[in-house]
Amino acid sequence: MASAVVNKSDKTRSNTDGTMQCLIKEDLDKNGLTYVNDHAQPQTNLDEVKIKVLATAVCGTDKSIYTSSTNDGIRTEMQRYLQDQPYKPILVGHEFCGIVQEVGEGARAASASAPEHLRLEVGDYVTAEMHLACGHCHLCRTGNEHICTSVKVKGVHLDGCFAQYVTVPYKNAIMLGKGGDTKIIPPKIGAFLDAFGNAVHTVSEADVRGKSVAILGAGPLGLMAAALCRDFGASRIYLTEAADLDRRFTLAKEFGVNHCIDVNNGSNELYRAVELNETGANGVDVVLEMSGSPMAYNDAFKIVRNGGLVILLGIARKPLNGFDIANGVIWKGVTVKGIFGRRMFDTWETMLRLLKNDNTGLKERISKVVMDTPFKLADYQKAFELLVSGKEMKLVFDPQAQ
Repeated sequence: MASAVVNKSDKTRSNTDGTMQCLIKEDLDKNGLTYVNDHAQPQTNLDEVKIKVLATAVCGTDKSIYTSSTNDGIRTEMQRYLQDQPYKPILVGHEFCGIVQEVGEGARAASASAPEHLRLEVGDYVTAEMHLACGHCHLCRTGNEHICTSVKVKGVHLDGCFAQYVTVPYKNAIMLGKGGDTKIIPPKIGAFLDAFGNAVHTVSEADVRGKSVAILGAGPLGLMAAALCRDFGASRIYLTEAADLDRRFTLAKEFGVNHCIDVNNGSNELYRAVELNETGANGVDVVLEMSGSPMAYNDAFKIVRNGGLVILLGIARKPLNGFDIANGVIWKGVTVKGIFGRRMFDTWETMLRLLKNDNTGLKERISKVVMDTPFKLADYQKAFELLVSGKEMKLVFDPQAQ
């Protein structure tokens, strides 16, 4: 893997000069990122809030950006709005939590009419929905902002949060704790609520109560989905994975998974387990595809029962070839749903209620998918190497660390 460029100065400047540390993607055709320690802090527009980032998490999209030279999909997506113009370097990252530092004049006016416990003020502890919808199209006006065709994602299309400061539209900010209170949702969890929301959205769409569920992929999203399926009343849970099996399957069993299946050498064990246990039908009721693996896509439609449901969250690196849609979908009467992001802002309300009124230990369980020790932004190469190698599932940066 090509090494990334590091800013020539190795001294981290203080924030008083209007600069900050951050990570930037300069060239989509080269692997790696660029660490910059004297980047200008973002300016707060009228309808925005400026947030001091306490913690920011790395997700699969960020890993794809880091290894962009081998990922056609992420290069195409990051260039989507450029209209054949040269690529402009982007400050990456889209999962974070932090403390409000500034509130734009328009945002202050809009916030003034909100109930006091929701009024955004300097010092409040927040996160944000980093998908910015246009607000005007048919989808936005019918409650489907999350699939707006003009959506822009901070950290992918616009400057994001692998930085000491980030700005977001006021309407996208999510209150986590008034006056900087981080006790209920600590920064380690607040940093990856974006990802947790993907899992909540996926499982909520499935309505798993009393149903058998197969989760394909035991990464952070798959494991969080497993914990939610158990809490939401699934009758039986299968989980497949091909990497870091001991740790992931140990967590999975703790999260309530009934059958953990190694698919390194194919999927026959999965097929046998489903055939043995799902004797009342010809497959499982629900499949959640969380990996993006071409093999997993084929498995999903093989093990789902007639009339069952397949929900797709994982993103394949390339288009699938040779998929038998007649046998896999049509003749089985299968329903297929795609999941993108979180419903704005329904999913946020659901996940915050789950975490704030945690009677099941969900908060403690999902925290176990993240590495305990945060990294400095300057140590990003070591951090990403752990993720790319599969030695860690998910980790957090502390942008304020010197």
